[in-house]
Amino acid sequence: MEIQEIENRILSSFEIDASLLSASSDNEERFKSMRDLLIRRVEELAEKDMEKLMWILYRIDVSEKRLHDTMQKTPADKFGSTIADLIIERQIKKIETRKQFGGKENDWSFDE
Repeated sequence: MEIQEIENRILSSFEIDASLLSASSDNEERFKSMRDLLIRRVEELAEKDMEKLMWILYRIDVSEKRLHDTMQKTPADKFGSTIADLIIERQIKKIETRKQFGGKENDWSFDE
């Protein structure tokens, strides 16, 4: 899995400045840094602009049913990390699907 592609999609979708990421070349550390930034951004949007958060989740195609189920079951202090994990999981699935069914010439993505 290409961590750079996941980072680019998430940073772009959530308007996160890439310079805030860890400068490490270690993929695990970069992934953790990106996830932490995403958690903070999700929490910020949930507090200040829930409508925008929901719009982004819709645009990147996070399952409404999974989102609803998750929101019902998740304690408030775990909301950001749980939603961030759903986002990352969805982005990974989208990348895997694109690799399986074609390259850029078949890219029908409208979220970038």
